[in-house]
Amino acid sequence: MVPYEGYQKHLDMIAAGAELGTATLWYDPRRRTYYLLVSLTMARSEPKPQRVVGLDVGMRQVATTCDTTGQVVFVNGGAIQQRCDHYARVRHGLQRKGTRSATRRLRALSRRENSFKRTTNHQIAARILNHHPQSLIGMEDLTHIRDRTERRHSTHASSKQRRANRRRSSWSFAELQASVAYKAHLEGSEVVKVDPSYTSQHCPRCGHTDKANRPNGRVVFQCVNCAYCAHSDYVAARNLMLRTLLFRQARSGTGCLSATPEGAPDEPKARAEVRGRVAPSHLLKQVVVDSSLCASISAAFLVAAATCVIIAETCQHGKLPGAHTAARYG
Repeated sequence: MVPYEGYQKHLDMIAAGAELGTATLWYDPRRRTYYLLVSLTMARSEPKPQRVVGLDVGMRQVATTCDTTGQVVFVNGGAIQQRCDHYARVRHGLQRKGTRSATRRLRALSRRENSFKRTTNHQIAARILNHHPQSLIGMEDLTHIRDRTERRHSTHASSKQRRANRRRSSWSFAELQASVAYKAHLEGSEVVKVDPSYTSQHCPRCGHTDKANRPNGRVVFQCVNCAYCAHSDYVAARNLMLRTLLFRQARSGTGCLSATPEGAPDEPKARAEVRGRVAPSHLLKQVVVDSSLCASISAAFLVAAATCVIIAETCQHGKLPGAHTAARYG
């Protein structure tokens, strides 16, 4: 008879009536220990978010969040990128050797790198949800993002270009979003996905969208129309938060993004799709707001509607609109 051991929170879930599901036997070669991984199925109540949060993922800043109270959280990715670059250099050297011992080292290096990325994404997801409990979190729909990003392919590509391509290819944004999705469901929050188009080029103050707002992809965002200046990742997170606000207002009202009172019955509704590749469908409600529909509504209306909601929500928290605090995790 083998005694049952595990994390106390998992034991509490089983004692509370969680149903045992499928099991996988996993062997840890470093500790020479076998682990039995058992899935649990629990009944959770419908989440009731109290505030709205926009979550932007990137490479300089792994994650940036902004809520309606003005609180901003930056999760810096410098140390993470240095670790991944170290793994890439070691892998390149082992691949050039090509010996049997080098092949064994490559397999061990791959397991170590995957474990590092998985652990880091879980830690970042836990930080985000601890800082924004009971929230409606809006994330970017990054399906086929690697096909839409600009990448330079050439036989004469510089080392800088090849390094940038490698970093984009190894970007584990889907795993981070999936970690946030399932942890949010356990913490009483909800995750939706909104249209990511031009989030880092759209001015949240005047609504002007222009590639010149971020010349050469710089970190600093400066609107060419109203001279609004801020961090580009903060601007993207704030735009995602505004689009999530519009989605919540549409869902709680007529079910469509409408600029007319009560919404006409023949008006196009916000397109919603559920994709099971990012996270289980019962954990993640993926909502994609059509960019053509948003373009039909004037920028002034978008900014005015979102600002009214922000003022209403910030007054409930006793804070002035626009006041914000920033927290940075290294």
